[in-house]
Amino acid sequence: MNELGLTLIFLAVLFLLLGTGIWVAVSLIGVAMVGMMLFTSRPVGDAMATTIWGAASSWTLTALPLFIWMGEILFRTRLSEDLFKGLTP
Repeated sequence: MNELGLTLIFLAVLFLLLGTGIWVAVSLIGVAMVGMMLFTSRPVGDAMATTIWGAASSWTLTALPLFIWMGEILFRTRLSEDLFKGLTP
């Protein structure tokens, strides 16, 4: 079977798993692991760990929690309300 046929089978299995109510992350990881076992000689656990760690250890991901924390600080201290009251006539 060629690569196009296997890709279509993987997509069908992915949509079947998603349609049965399995979580998106579990479905994607399962299909990806089977695909890696069939197409590469690299150990699946090693490749997954490297990819997940590389994506999770990015400094760009720290911006979102810090932005939410800044909003909570402004909300709890009512600093933003005081600033808006000071700017309005």
